[in-house]
Amino acid sequence: MHHRTVQRLLLLRQKNSWYATRYTSTLGVSIPSSQHTLYQIYKQLVATGTVTYDPFQVHAVHQFDALYDQVVSYNGPKLNAIETTSSSWWQKLIRKEDKTVHERGHVPKGLYVYGGVGCGKTFVMDMFFNSVPIEKKLRVHFHAFMLDIHKRMHELRQEGFHEDPIPHIADNLLKTSWLLCFDEFQVTDVADALILRRLFSALLARGFVMVATSNRPPCELYKNGLQRELFVPFIHLLQERCNVVSLEDSTTDYRVLKSANHVENVYEYPITLKTRAVVNSEFITFCRGEKIVTTCVTTLGRQVQIPEAAVAAAVCRFSFQDLCDKPLGAADYLAIADVFSIVFVTEIPILNAENLNQVRRFITFVDCMYDRGVRLHCLAMESPERLYQVDRKMKAHVDEVFAFDRTVSRLLEMGSEAYLLAHGGKQEEFRNLSRAHLLMANSNIESASGLPQSKEEDQADEEPWGCKQWKLDLESDHF
Repeated sequence: MHHRTVQRLLLLRQKNSWYATRYTSTLGVSIPSSQHTLYQIYKQLVATGTVTYDPFQVHAVHQFDALYDQVVSYNGPKLNAIETTSSSWWQKLIRKEDKTVHERGHVPKGLYVYGGVGCGKTFVMDMFFNSVPIEKKLRVHFHAFMLDIHKRMHELRQEGFHEDPIPHIADNLLKTSWLLCFDEFQVTDVADALILRRLFSALLARGFVMVATSNRPPCELYKNGLQRELFVPFIHLLQERCNVVSLEDSTTDYRVLKSANHVENVYEYPITLKTRAVVNSEFITFCRGEKIVTTCVTTLGRQVQIPEAAVAAAVCRFSFQDLCDKPLGAADYLAIADVFSIVFVTEIPILNAENLNQVRRFITFVDCMYDRGVRLHCLAMESPERLYQVDRKMKAHVDEVFAFDRTVSRLLEMGSEAYLLAHGGKQEEFRNLSRAHLLMANSNIESASGLPQSKEEDQADEEPWGCKQWKLDLESDHF
């Protein structure tokens, strides 16, 4: 790749931040913007056969229509000043209330829409987001949002910031958006749970309007989590500031319906010599003759090893152990997804309640791949529906059982024609830049020191942490 091309991509990256996130629904439908009500738009989509009429979706659409009118007439908040105290940084973070003084009119109550996987809650929220004529709005996956919050806190600490970071972060968010739409609102991390009340108290006190989709009602968020008593006040805040809409009675999984039309099988099972050969052949084909190397990406100051990667072809391969037996999280998986558009995962075992850490990581991994529109190829011991096996008695008590239903639905949808067509070119400009960084670093190292050409020699030349010297820093590429 020529140096001039890299410079052009760098300029494009500066002009287009991650705030330009996807505004299409998970159903792969392009949502029209118009002066009509959302219900009228919905009826048009039904009439053209784009979507299937669902009475539960219609109920949610009417709720969003009401919010639409309120949001349009709301002028948005204006920040005046912040009153600070001398409490310790950590005490402020999890206990003290924000003392922001602000000017705002009546703040509309947001919406919290929950229901089973594939019921259309994200689709309806995206209809609202695309249609509402507000400039300061953000639609983001909740994983990515919380990742950015932790990143901002980390940067403030490094800069020697000793005051409460939450008001500072909330003020910066207010500069770009006051309507926040969160997809897949879920809390599984104790660090997120401990700061959510403080964070959203600050956001809502400033006049932010929050919309969220989730698989769970508010009262079941972070169920059975560590120190949940510190999280419960956030649930009360959520119920106070958002109208709760249930799509739980909708029993149709539209992702599964759409996944029935597979263009090819990207999920192979069980693991046999034959299926291994099939997956390996697909991997080699997608590499397009590019050199396969071991490399790594860096996010939030930590390195994530990529065991096999054809960087120029945007293809990489992991074993399940590479991804889920190590202490990796959403930040690491998003870093992978922001560089590689095709990801292979092999040797996926049957999962159960005895390896919950691996289950949680796999759930998070699939969420991140799905949200970034990655083409995911899997080699597993069982079908998606039978991959996570737990006793019936445990199903009501293990939080991961509930979340894995979403994983199954997404794995099925990710092999559908609709998904592959909808996301074929997704984020490619961003990924081109990321790969340009990696390729240029690779080229510089080869010209300076002469890297070995064979894979065996490459492995012998690895640094102690198992990553090649070329690496991609994605610290500023999230949110």
